Amino acid sequence: MRFSLVPQLLITSIGLTHVLGQRPSELRIQTSSGAVHGIYNDTATTVRGFLGIPYAEPPIDKLRFAPPRGKSPSSSPIDASSFSNPCPQTSSWSNESILNVLPYTLWNSAAISEDCLYLNVWAPAAKHREADRKAAVMVFIHGGDFGFGGTSIAYYDGVNIVRDNKDIIVVTINYRLNVFGFPNAPGLEPSKRNLGLQDQRLAIEWIYDNISQFGGDPERIILFGQSVGAASAAMYSYAVREFHIPSLNSLFQLEEAYLINCIQYPKNPLIKGIVMQSGTYTTGPISRHENNWNRLSNDVGCGSAVDSMSCMLELPMSKIVDTMATGNYTFLPTDDGLTFFTDFPARAREGKIADLPTLAGFNEKELAFIYPLHASSINESEVREDSQTEFNCPILEDLQ
Repeated sequence: MRFSLVPQLLITSIGLTHVLGQRPSELRIQTSSGAVHGIYNDTATTVRGFLGIPYAEPPIDKLRFAPPRGKSPSSSPIDASSFSNPCPQTSSWSNESILNVLPYTLWNSAAISEDCLYLNVWAPAAKHREADRKAAVMVFIHGGDFGFGGTSIAYYDGVNIVRDNKDIIVVTINYRLNVFGFPNAPGLEPSKRNLGLQDQRLAIEWIYDNISQFGGDPERIILFGQSVGAASAAMYSYAVREFHIPSLNSLFQLEEAYLINCIQYPKNPLIKGIVMQSGTYTTGPISRHENNWNRLSNDVGCGSAVDSMSCMLELPMSKIVDTMATGNYTFLPTDDGLTFFTDFPARAREGKIADLPTLAGFNEKELAFIYPLHASSINESEVREDSQTEFNCPILEDLQ
């Protein structure tokens, strides 16, 4: 099930040829995932939208708890007119939460799916962009405590930024969450612990390889995020690649494998800057122990033994999600020596970090949402003080 955000007014403004699928050439883009057919995402047809582009193979069945794999080219055009389904998650707000009032609800939350590794691109249309220059690219990572959220949230829509700027492209990405993204099962090898962070990196590689087709400049990509999206951006600058020499049949294959594994982080991070909004890698109690996996595995009937993974792979997604909804489970990044570390400051001092310009701060009144809706007033001084303690102080410490 796909969920379209395109109003009927827009469909009529595009014209009959678009409805029939004969899109203008600038709405037909060839990518490594296959041909992508987008839409005009505003009634003035100044913004092109390419929603729900797959950047990875669906992490389903035996790939449920496996590192992401790049998407093989589709044999037929990809309809990029609507968002993909959100990744599996559970979240509910009390009736007193302002999050029930703000446009924070996932527009298609009823249709969660493990097949969720998609991204969205908003780019200037031909009549709105500077023809002689590639656009800068802003890649956004959403927040949600690594447990909930997605790109189909109202204020993550990139239309306004692109409409107001002729030289910017906006990209938002989905990544695996909670136990599906950060399983931390007993005995799990490091490369399979922080799958959600690996999803983010694969998405950025896809963007780097394909954004020029949309009119973007792969050498002018910045990564920005909010809350744990900001934390993810900070972690990205430290990430390294694990390099194994496989059994290869030729020196050419060895050379190819070497290049694939050595072209990346942190010496060549593919991005040129980071913006952190209300978060850094020390925001909140990131580290978690294996008892979350063991408890969930027990509760779904798989036990807590080392071999519980095989049982968890066979369960329907709904069984896992429904069980998480009835308990207090938290799955967050853990130290894998690849994407997340417990010694970030020491690594920075040793130069084990990508040298990138960084803009960091916090969103105004970020913590005001903790006040119930029936509150007659908000203690502004308390909000500022809590924001300094929660965000600015850790940021200042991390960047020193």
